[in-house]
Amino acid sequence: MLLKKYPQQKLSYAILTIILANIQATAYADPAWKCKRINQAWNCTAPEITATIATNTSVSDDSTSSSNSTISTSNPSQVNTDISRRNSNLDSNDLDTNIQHNSSGQAVPKQQFTEPDTKKTAKPVSEPPAMTADTQRDQLLLDTEVARSEQQNIQEQTDIDNKMLDWYPYTDGDPNQQGVCKGRYISPIIGNEDINQELPSLQTVFVSADQTDTVLGKSSTLRGNVDLKQGSRSLHSPLAKLNQETGVFSLEEGVTYRQTGLLITGSKAKGNINEEGTQLTNAKYVLHESSVRGDAEVITRKTAQVINIEQGSFTFCPPGDESWKISASEINLDTQSGLGRASHAKLTILGTPVFYFPVLYFPIDDRRQSGFLYPNVKFSSNDSRVSIPYYFNIAPNIDDTLTPTLFTKSGLLIENELRYLNANSLNRISTGFQKKSSESPDDRWAIGANHEGQYGHFTTVIDYTKISDDDYFTDLGTNLDVGSDDDSHLNQTAKVSFQADTWESSLLLQKYQTIDQSTKPYQRLPEFRISGTPNDNLENISFNYRAVFTRFDRDKTGLVGADRVTGDRLILNPSITAEMHKTWGYIKPTATLWNSRYSLNDQVAGTASDQSVTVPILELDSGLYFDRDFSFQGTAYTQTLEPRLYALYVPFKDQSQLPDFDTSELTFTYDSLFRNNRFSGDDRFGDAKQISLGLTSRAISDQGREIISASLGHAFYFNDRKVRIDPESLPLEEDTSDFATAITWRPNTRVRALFDAAFDAGSLNNSEMTFDLKYEEDINHVIGLRHRFTRGTRKQTTFSYLWPMSSNWSTLGLLQYDWRTRETIDIAAGIEYQSCCWKTRLVIRDELLTTLERERSIALQISLKGLGGIGSSPTQELRDKIKGYENREYYNANN
Repeated sequence: MLLKKYPQQKLSYAILTIILANIQATAYADPAWKCKRINQAWNCTAPEITATIATNTSVSDDSTSSSNSTISTSNPSQVNTDISRRNSNLDSNDLDTNIQHNSSGQAVPKQQFTEPDTKKTAKPVSEPPAMTADTQRDQLLLDTEVARSEQQNIQEQTDIDNKMLDWYPYTDGDPNQQGVCKGRYISPIIGNEDINQELPSLQTVFVSADQTDTVLGKSSTLRGNVDLKQGSRSLHSPLAKLNQETGVFSLEEGVTYRQTGLLITGSKAKGNINEEGTQLTNAKYVLHESSVRGDAEVITRKTAQVINIEQGSFTFCPPGDESWKISASEINLDTQSGLGRASHAKLTILGTPVFYFPVLYFPIDDRRQSGFLYPNVKFSSNDSRVSIPYYFNIAPNIDDTLTPTLFTKSGLLIENELRYLNANSLNRISTGFQKKSSESPDDRWAIGANHEGQYGHFTTVIDYTKISDDDYFTDLGTNLDVGSDDDSHLNQTAKVSFQADTWESSLLLQKYQTIDQSTKPYQRLPEFRISGTPNDNLENISFNYRAVFTRFDRDKTGLVGADRVTGDRLILNPSITAEMHKTWGYIKPTATLWNSRYSLNDQVAGTASDQSVTVPILELDSGLYFDRDFSFQGTAYTQTLEPRLYALYVPFKDQSQLPDFDTSELTFTYDSLFRNNRFSGDDRFGDAKQISLGLTSRAISDQGREIISASLGHAFYFNDRKVRIDPESLPLEEDTSDFATAITWRPNTRVRALFDAAFDAGSLNNSEMTFDLKYEEDINHVIGLRHRFTRGTRKQTTFSYLWPMSSNWSTLGLLQYDWRTRETIDIAAGIEYQSCCWKTRLVIRDELLTTLERERSIALQISLKGLGGIGSSPTQELRDKIKGYENREYYNANN
């Protein structure tokens, strides 16, 4: 597991390691190299026609002049040696000889000269084998196909805008054509994998040109389509010069350097083959994978790891788009440390300089680096703020983020988050501190500790949050990953679990900090659980057991009566189930025993401290399956009819003197008709003599997708239900339950509707309802509508949408309305603009904080591709209310 990486500019153009220092004067052509120069741009994907035509080349003792020459050597370090004469009719033995003698008797490397039919590739000279009729026919077909492919490639390359920078627009019908980027960089592959893995000094150098002029031991000049290649690097220029005595070389009249994933063009280049330093002038560069491009007056490769760019710039915008860029007088790139340094750097947006950095450090690869992150800004009617985080990359598995936040009213808040990762656990310590001020007479602080561990069969979890006062989150918010102002109780939990093959157990310590006016919940200090299913079960019969011991405690300040009760509780819960499934249905009887034992403190007068209750539970669940085929509007479907009968018998056992530590009554839904207990928790088990009937029907397409599922259920009670949480509450005397419905509708892949409701059995008036509708055309087109109703308690509607207006412009919105109070709880509207290299988002929001207080805010965010964003996401707080928002943000950030 890796620590989360903060937004970083991926200035991988440290790959500008132009190893021209290893390029020598002579080489032989590699027949596997298929790159061709088409309309001033490289194309290494087209098949190439090669020839084996050879001619004799005469060489004088003082100089040589050849046309369409390809030169090679396997020992390129001998650059000052006289070039010997090499005839084209050498046999294979000559080719295996490494040394021959010149006219003076000096040993020199043997050279090969061939005159190829095409400039890029020349195979070693040999007598071509006789071709049969079939071979000639196959070769003719191959040549024809190759020629057609080359012609098509030339046409495609001609039609490409910014072809000099390898920028290819998406073709018609490409799904990416509708995105914000209308094209992408495509890099040809240079060399082959085996050769590229060799050290550059051991790699053979290939040189070809239309014409060469060589003065032996002094200088060499190559003219016309000069191509040099070594391993995964290639160089093209109309003119190249080499001083054989000093090793100084220069390329003039335009230079193109290529490496897989890298392109550099310049007016000229110079260097020394005996030194590492190489320099390009008036250069432009592209890194295809990271989509980085830029220009520079001078690019200098000082060593294998360090590159200097003078008066240069970089941007992630596509060719022709200058929406933003960073320019600097000097940029230093260290590929070994993965860190770049820019002096006198300025950020320009839409042609206007907006930021100046005397010194700017930045990462040039995926390795994390220490430095400032981009500020978070929020303008609010209550208290505006600006946060400027600083990131410390302490070690590969340790990092820290320090975030000072300045409030217009509250002063300075300092927050810090330390993260530590090892082979077994992820750990996080979060702290916040604000010194007392005129707005707050006391110091304010927050602390959080989080841990997730896996140690063999053991799992450990810590989730601890504590704050100085109840209004900390409401007033200050937080940049930490701890509890928020939406929480009434801050969790303070530690848990260790053990997982075996047939059983599991856990030990839990749990406390809370209550930050509103509600009653403080019970703390579990501790709770021990064990449960399992023995693996020696009989066929169709299973045994299960569960045991839970819990010690409950709480802050008793201000509490009276039964609310002050604390103590220990032991739950024993064994069961046996027999289950039979057939294609036509199923039957599942279960017998369970529920036993609870208490040892209590501060009991109400007249109530025993030690209590116990044992309740037997008998239940029978059964169902049938019917199906039929039908068609609708020409489409085949399968309809199912699934009646269900559930019988439950739980005798009445007096539980009125038992405490209520963790129990509440469950909401009535369709699923609750088939539960064996109408309470959650372990302090009550409801008495019941009932039969529940349910009916479900589904429509399934011939592709197996469920189109609609509708369920209707009703329960019949044969006695009053006397067990209640509050002993003073009256028994439930209804003979029947409400009608419960559950409907799921998916007419297509874009629409999903859920409907759960309960209707009074006598009047059919609606008592409870949840309606949830979602339309999702794709990840960026989402509309959501949710309505929740509980009679006498709640009636709220939430509407949200994410909807693009064009490929660049998009809108988002939220409206949450309370029909009982006739008040808008939350309303927000935003507009977004996104191009291939930057985006901005503006959100206006009006939120009800309390019954007497509202907050109005305006948030602006600017994100530059590759550099992260300026301003926190204004919709981060809305992610749970706007349907599809979190999925969209994740998808767009990773695609």
